[in-house]
Amino acid sequence: MAFEILEKDLAGRIGRLRIRSGVIETPALFPVINPVKQVVSLNDIAEIGFNQVITNAYLLKRHYGDLVREVGVHKLLNWDKPIMTDSGAYQLLMYGKVEVSPDEILRYEIDIGTDIGVILDIPTQWGRPREAVFLEVEETLRRARAALVKAKMWDPEHKMLIVGPVQGGDRLDILSYSAVKMGELNFDIYAIGSPTTLLEEYDFSTIMRMIAVVKEKLPPGKPVHLFGAGHPLILPFAVAMGIDLFDSASYVLYARDDRIILRDRTVRLSEVRVDRIPCNCPVCRRYSVKELMSMNKAERERLLAIHNLYVLWEEIQEIKARIREGTLWEYLEEKAGGDARVKSALMAMRKGLRALMKVIPDEAGRVRALHVTSVESLQRPEIIRHVERLLNNYEPPQGCVVVVLPGELLDRPYIRDSLVYWLIDQLSGNNLLSRVHVVINNPVLGPIPYEISEVYPLSQHEYPEPTPNYLRSLSRQLLRKYLTKLRDRGFTDVIIIVRDGRDKFINGLMNMGFRGMVILEARSRQELYSLIPWVIKEVSNIQCGN
Repeated sequence: MAFEILEKDLAGRIGRLRIRSGVIETPALFPVINPVKQVVSLNDIAEIGFNQVITNAYLLKRHYGDLVREVGVHKLLNWDKPIMTDSGAYQLLMYGKVEVSPDEILRYEIDIGTDIGVILDIPTQWGRPREAVFLEVEETLRRARAALVKAKMWDPEHKMLIVGPVQGGDRLDILSYSAVKMGELNFDIYAIGSPTTLLEEYDFSTIMRMIAVVKEKLPPGKPVHLFGAGHPLILPFAVAMGIDLFDSASYVLYARDDRIILRDRTVRLSEVRVDRIPCNCPVCRRYSVKELMSMNKAERERLLAIHNLYVLWEEIQEIKARIREGTLWEYLEEKAGGDARVKSALMAMRKGLRALMKVIPDEAGRVRALHVTSVESLQRPEIIRHVERLLNNYEPPQGCVVVVLPGELLDRPYIRDSLVYWLIDQLSGNNLLSRVHVVINNPVLGPIPYEISEVYPLSQHEYPEPTPNYLRSLSRQLLRKYLTKLRDRGFTDVIIIVRDGRDKFINGLMNMGFRGMVILEARSRQELYSLIPWVIKEVSNIQCGN
C-alpha cells in the first residue's frame, strides 16, 4: 500500500491511496452494496463517478459461500474497481451475534480477493455500561493483534489492506485508549466505529469530539475511515478533522422512505413544494416531483437512490475543491449558518483542531485572503497559530515607547502603507527608532508589529466594515495581553491612537501600570497624518531608562 498526501487544508487532505485494483483519491465515499439485492446497479454507481464500493463479506459468505472464493468478489459483482468488505460487525451491532469467527471471516475476505478488508471487531453499542465497553474494546484489540499475525500467513504478498477499527463510542477516555493501542499496531487503514446512532440523531458535535480524540492518537500518515457517515452535512466537517474515507447506505435507506438528500438538508419527497427537486442531476432534470410520486415504489426508490448518490458525489467534489483552494473553513461556516446542529459541530470542531495543530499545515507561501466573518472565524488554526507565536515566540525590538496606530485607517500590508512608512522614516531621521516599537491595532486580529505585518494572515485577510463589536473581542484581548508582554520586557510609555476615543476598553488600558499612557483619537486618515508630528515630538521628550 502507498498513501500519498497531495493537498492539505485544516486537518483535511487530498490523498492518493494505491491498492491492488487501482487508485482511490481521498476523501472518498464507498457506497454500500447489498450483495443480495442491489437497488442501484454498479454500472449506475460508476457512471455517477464513484470509483469504489463496499459490500459485506459476512452476507457474501452466508448467501454464496465458496462460489465467491472460486470466482472472486470482483467477478461476482462485475466490478473491476476497488472493493472494500465489512466483516459482519454491523450485523453483530444490530442483532447481537454473527455465525462466523474472526479468523473465518478474515480468511474469507483474503480468499475472495477483497482489496480492503475490515476485521471482525466488536462495535460499541450506545448505552452499554462502561465496564462492558472497556472489555469489548480489549477483545477488539485482541482480535486485531491476532488478525495481523494470521494475515501474514494467509496473505504473504499483502494483497489485501487491513482495517483496524477504533471502538469506545462516546466513552472518550476508552476511545482514546483504544486509539493509542490500535495505533501501535501496523494496520494499513484505521477506522472510527459505531457513530450510527449519533448520525441518526444528527449529534454531529459528539462525532467531532470522537474524531478529535482518535486522530490525535493515530499515526498521522495513515488513512482514517469513518463508518456509516453519508450525509453532506457531516462530510466536510469530518474531512476537516482528518477523515479520509467514508461508507454509507444512506442513499438507499433514505430513498426507501421517499427521502431525498440535498446539500444542506434532507426532505421527504411529499414535502417538496415546487415542481422539481432543486437539483441538476439527471433524475431531477428528467422527472418532476409529481411524476416521481406517481411511480411504483421500486422504481421511485431506485431513482431517488441515484439522486442521493449524485448529491453525495457532488459534495465530495466540493470538499476537494475547497481543500485545493484553501477555503474549507469558509465552506464549514456556510454549512453551519442555517442549522443549529451543524453550528454545534463547528464549535466542537474548532476545539478539536487545537489538538491537531501539529498535523495542520503552516501557511507559509499562501496568498489567499482569510475571511473573518464570525466569532468562529477567530478560532481558525491560522489565527490560533498567529496568537501563540505573537505571545510566546515573537521577540519585540528593544525600546521603551510603544506607538499603537489604528488599523482601520491604514492599508495592508501595513509595512508598505505610506503613513506607516512616513512615521518610520521620521523616527529614523530623528534617531528615535531604536526606542520605539510601532504596532498596528487590527480590528479583528489585534496588535500587529509593523516588522511582521506581511506574515500570513496579518495582511491577507478581510473583515466586514464597520467591524461589529462581537468580532473585536479577540483584538481587545490580544492588545491587552501584548501590552502586558511589552511592559514586562521594559517598555514604560504607550501612545495609542484610536478611531473612537470613547471606547471603554481602550480607556480601561490606563491602569496597566505603564509610566505614561496617552490615548489620542483620529477619525480619519487625514487626522492620523496630522498627529504624526506630535507623536515624533512626544517620543523625543520621553527618556528611556528612567
